[in-house]
Amino acid sequence: MSDVKNAFNQLTDFISNESEKTLLLSGIADKEKHLALLKALNAKGELKGLINLIHTTKSGMDEFFRWAELYKVKVPKKYGQPMKLSNLTIFFDNLTTKTDSDKYDNYAFDFMIVWPIASATENKEEIYMLKEMAERQRTKKIIYLTIKEPWYNPNSIESIVDRIIKLDCENDNPKEYKRIMTTYEEDLKRRGNK
Repeated sequence: MSDVKNAFNQLTDFISNESEKTLLLSGIADKEKHLALLKALNAKGELKGLINLIHTTKSGMDEFFRWAELYKVKVPKKYGQPMKLSNLTIFFDNLTTKTDSDKYDNYAFDFMIVWPIASATENKEEIYMLKEMAERQRTKKIIYLTIKEPWYNPNSIESIVDRIIKLDCENDNPKEYKRIMTTYEEDLKRRGNK
């Protein structure tokens, strides 16, 4: 089975699982992670969700879909306006982890995607705020989605989630996997970290 198909199956299982609320979707296959997540959510039918842009400007609405290589998606003009993507109704907002926010505590979305999680991975206070937010939320599923791995290591988020799905596409696209890992190792050497 391909890495993408395996991740998709795990995502649909997570979405259907009544006892799990939080997920870390990590790995170096950025486009594939975004697409697999959107496809898995879409496969569940008419869902309503929120994409919380963490430490990101309004351009993050476009950037989220660019990471999935969905360039023709029309995003809302401002936060809080709904957009349709197949079966999904998606809202965007920005999330700051500098101060505690209970902005959406009373909303029960089907899903919330916190993106990009990379900026919070090295700050214990921010990770704690994300954990607290997830515990307060009535939203059914909260997904922390990474980008720019292995430059950003999401391991610090693992302790606050119910499930971890890693999608590297090492088997699906070994040349691209090797290219990314080689570039990363060369970058570490240039910086004197290895």
